Amino acid sequence: MPEGPETYALGLALKKDGFNAQSYGKHLYLPDIKEDWSFGLNGRVHIDSNHKLTKVNAGFVNGSIKHANNIQEVIENNKLGINFIDANSEQLGNIIDKWQKSRKKLGGLILDQSQIAGIGVAWGSEILHIAGDLHPDIAAKDQNLSKLSNAMLTIRNYIKQLYENYVNEHDGEEIINGWFDNLYTIRSMKVYKKSTKIETGGRSWWIKSNK
Repeated sequence: MPEGPETYALGLALKKDGFNAQSYGKHLYLPDIKEDWSFGLNGRVHIDSNHKLTKVNAGFVNGSIKHANNIQEVIENNKLGINFIDANSEQLGNIIDKWQKSRKKLGGLILDQSQIAGIGVAWGSEILHIAGDLHPDIAAKDQNLSKLSNAMLTIRNYIKQLYENYVNEHDGEEIINGWFDNLYTIRSMKVYKKSTKIETGGRSWWIKSNK
């Protein structure tokens, strides 16, 4: 399932191949499409032999290409918070300062797209790991979140550089038609699907194993 960084990379590849595209969180804005397209669990986009963008296997709504008049309409209609891929340390710090007082589970806060748009359980698991092995199933107020903002920036900067370099060095259509399998091949994950899986809030997270 694509998260904000993978959607960002797709947007870069689309622009490289001549399409008008802009990403925000897990969503893409393409003014030339006539309907909303869901990525879902296994949705894809494809460029055919006539250089026409089509959708493939659209599934449940979780990240999508949006038909709207502008990107601000996408943000407002989906009640999106700050964009993870572009957020600065002050923006992230302000939100995390509020979380430090919250009784809600940390995992649910990180996935709340109305606060920070673009983080899912894959990159969220990585962020929690480098922030001091924070736990998604424990209330935010009961954990030390002092390293969380820097962890978000570290992960974000890594993936932006990785994906931007990849898009610059490869054919746009090849990336689009292979997305996001090709992106999954090049990214380096420390705990996601490599350590201990836990279920919280109906989602599967991955944390460092105690073994």
